Amino acid sequence: MFTKIGILQNDIKNISIEIHEILLIIYHLFGQGTFYKLLKADSLIMMNQEFNSQHFEYAKNKISESANKLKNYIILATVIGIVFVAVIAITLFIVLIPLGFALEDFNPNNIYETGEAIIASGIISTAGIVAAVFLGIVLIALLVILFMSYVQYYRLGSAFNKLYEAERILQTTKFISYGFYGYIIAIIAGLFVPGVAGNVVSIAGNVSLAVAAYLIYQLFGEYRSQGRFKGKPSMLLFIGLAINVVATITSMFNIYGSVGSLIGFILMLLGFRDLSRDIRMVEPPSHQKMTAQAAPVEIYNESKPAVTQDKAQFCSKCGAKITTDGEFCQSCGSSL
Repeated sequence: MFTKIGILQNDIKNISIEIHEILLIIYHLFGQGTFYKLLKADSLIMMNQEFNSQHFEYAKNKISESANKLKNYIILATVIGIVFVAVIAITLFIVLIPLGFALEDFNPNNIYETGEAIIASGIISTAGIVAAVFLGIVLIALLVILFMSYVQYYRLGSAFNKLYEAERILQTTKFISYGFYGYIIAIIAGLFVPGVAGNVVSIAGNVSLAVAAYLIYQLFGEYRSQGRFKGKPSMLLFIGLAINVVATITSMFNIYGSVGSLIGFILMLLGFRDLSRDIRMVEPPSHQKMTAQAAPVEIYNESKPAVTQDKAQFCSKCGAKITTDGEFCQSCGSSL
């Protein structure tokens, strides 16, 4: 055991001498400023790798969290939307029409004109007031869910922007966040643009979102080609958004666009579910995996007999071969 400790001490001493000589050579050749720059650059590289690793994991968690919330909000919005349509149908066929309201005065695309027609017809009843109040509550709930969804779309775009900053695996990754931001801008602009122009703005927002979904599909394909994602990239989110684009255009001409929107929302729900799950399965870049691995440690087993091996050693100053166990070199007298 003592022999092994002695050999280990000599090895450590020789390594420290060699490192010291290398640093001295760098110091004399390049000067003091460059010497400290090299040390600082090495520290910055290690700090940058650690920062990127944390940034990558943070972005992954945020993407998964926002995608999961969007999935839940789409479920709530779909349920509330169905309740909203059911309340309108019950109010129309059970309350208003029996009281004399004309069906041709009902315009689902303009709730204000419908309300004016109801007021102008003079139809006022307790059942009608109750239905109107309930309809207002459902409408407010739907607007709240939609607002919360738009917030998550913005956060999802911000998270993909952080993912791009942590690892620029594809140049097109930065356009994912632009797609989400473009959708939010289109939603806000659509509030102030009436009529056909508003529908065009809405279509542009859905197209922007669909492009972002396709770029997400490409990103997962790149992760898979690098062996960092073991699953299969999902296209459900892109297909659902593409159907919504077609449904938005169709709704300008007939009622079948609402059916397409419902199918698109269901596929979007499944797509956000897959995104929330798959992004957590993506492994970090290779240099981050290497820094995360611990260096192997050699453990000496005292129960086994010591195995010694004669190794030729040389003086670090003059290069002469050392043939004795002394503390000084026989050729130049330097300390060993």
